[in-house]
Amino acid sequence: MLAYFPEIYPDELLYSVLGRLMCHSGILSNIHFLVDSFGNRRICVGFFLQTNLGQLAANTPPSRGLTAQRLALETTLLPYLTAYRSQEVRELALAYVTDKSGNRTGFHFRLGLTADNVVRLPSVLRYCATCRTEMLDRYGELYWRRDHQIPGVLVCAIHGTPLADSSVILAQTKSYEIIFADEDNCPADPAPPTWVNHLETVKMLQRIAKCSATLLASPPHARPLTAWREESHLALRSRGLGRGRAGIDQAALKDAFLAHFGPILDILPDAAPGKWLGRITYKQMPPLAPLRHILINLLIESLPQVKVSSPFGPGPWLCRNPLAEHHKQPVITDCEIHKLGGKIIGVFRCPCGYVFSSGLDPGRRPRVLDFGPLFDARLCELVAAGNNRIGTARALHVSPNTVQYHVALLGLETPWKARPVRAKLPKIDREAMRAAWTDGHAAAPDLTRLQLHREIPRVFRWLYKNDHAWLSAQPPVAITRNSNKPRFDWPVIDTAKAERLRQEATRLRAQTPPQQINRVSLDRALGHKRWLGSRLHKLPLCVIALAELTESVDEFRCRRIAWAAAELRKQEGPISVTRLRRFATLGPNCSPEVEAFLRKVASDL
Repeated sequence: MLAYFPEIYPDELLYSVLGRLMCHSGILSNIHFLVDSFGNRRICVGFFLQTNLGQLAANTPPSRGLTAQRLALETTLLPYLTAYRSQEVRELALAYVTDKSGNRTGFHFRLGLTADNVVRLPSVLRYCATCRTEMLDRYGELYWRRDHQIPGVLVCAIHGTPLADSSVILAQTKSYEIIFADEDNCPADPAPPTWVNHLETVKMLQRIAKCSATLLASPPHARPLTAWREESHLALRSRGLGRGRAGIDQAALKDAFLAHFGPILDILPDAAPGKWLGRITYKQMPPLAPLRHILINLLIESLPQVKVSSPFGPGPWLCRNPLAEHHKQPVITDCEIHKLGGKIIGVFRCPCGYVFSSGLDPGRRPRVLDFGPLFDARLCELVAAGNNRIGTARALHVSPNTVQYHVALLGLETPWKARPVRAKLPKIDREAMRAAWTDGHAAAPDLTRLQLHREIPRVFRWLYKNDHAWLSAQPPVAITRNSNKPRFDWPVIDTAKAERLRQEATRLRAQTPPQQINRVSLDRALGHKRWLGSRLHKLPLCVIALAELTESVDEFRCRRIAWAAAELRKQEGPISVTRLRRFATLGPNCSPEVEAFLRKVASDL
């Protein structure tokens, strides 16, 4: 057992505490220190996460009152890394660092530390120059702060000072080596970054740092990934980024993200809006780094809420669940609009689980689609208390037949005779449909999945809807395109198309009578209808060529006037403004510039 354990400074990293403990104790050998602290010479020292905390807490003096859980939550980055995870994942992570239970690879995978688009942990230990001065004045020594090592944090959350890299490079540090912070590896005057004078950039980076530090100190309540996704999904739709009935406009979301975080994208590459920006609104959202959630939350806070017009009036709408505490209170924000037989139907979903539909006709009663969990719980209580069917129906504000139906669904034992519920079986035999698909493939093994689908469409549709897992595992194997391989070499296409645009513009300019050179005419000359308009974001050289070659309506009219004057000069007849206007086919509503040019050309003739 350790006879001494140093005081843990505010937000100090456990790696720093162990380094100061080793320095204060005068221990020179890292191996001997690990044996004294963890009882194991083969323990790996973690910079941001540490295992075997149970053994370390057992070896600390009892008067300190340190537990493995306290060390994990107050001196490591575990609370930050598991902030947006479920309770199951949090318990698994805590068990791993305290008792070393569970697989290490599986642990990192569950935390999202092995994903391709993960935000990597820092490669060096970092410090704040202002905090460095305060530490020396108050404690007489330096230490590594947790909030300075959070991924994506480039400035101090307290002072807004850019974080400096120490000379402790993690990749060059041995797994058993502990390096404490001192004045040598943390210089007093580090070189400032180039963006230190950009106030807007520093302000935005400090906001990210403050949110990250808050997430580390007090993470939110554990919820499954679907709950985080649903919260972000509804918030984005309320900011005018919705698409359709329940989707998200990915293009508008990306534009809003770039507009808000544009100043820091070159400084913080992990904030770039890659594939993760679209995945955060998927129904099956994959685990994402906490920095991604922080960026989305900051974006949502920066956007004003948009009031979406609805035929049922502005929300929120009243809850009609008589069993809920918020009955007849405006708490419903989810409303789906459907058109059925020329009538508009609204489906309202309350957070309590009560779902009902209603039409625009004020005299029409709403139709309950789902009574929710409160109904089932209350029904079980009333039946267990021995209430009869009529009394139960009155207490639940439903009909006796509805009570009878739900009692049969829940399988409750009642004083009255329960009505059996017939199970809904598929009208088509599952084995027969499977056999039809297998026989179809055996009869024509050379057909692809799409071709076989077209041969027996009825079988495919039924299996796809009712037996999708079995169908996905059956041959023929679906042909998938390699999405990582680019289909087109856009730089080569851009160069070729830009040269072709100049050639076609020269040809069009030589035509008689003159034809206006604009994007439509050039697109038509290339032989592709609307080809340029949908691909210009990939063709920068074509954009430059179009800006140089296309002409406005006034420019085209002036060029046509010059051509008409030349043609009239060849005819050697009298030339007037009226005849020149008619020959150039000019309308009566020309701009003053075109009118002045027309009169100038007529006077010269």
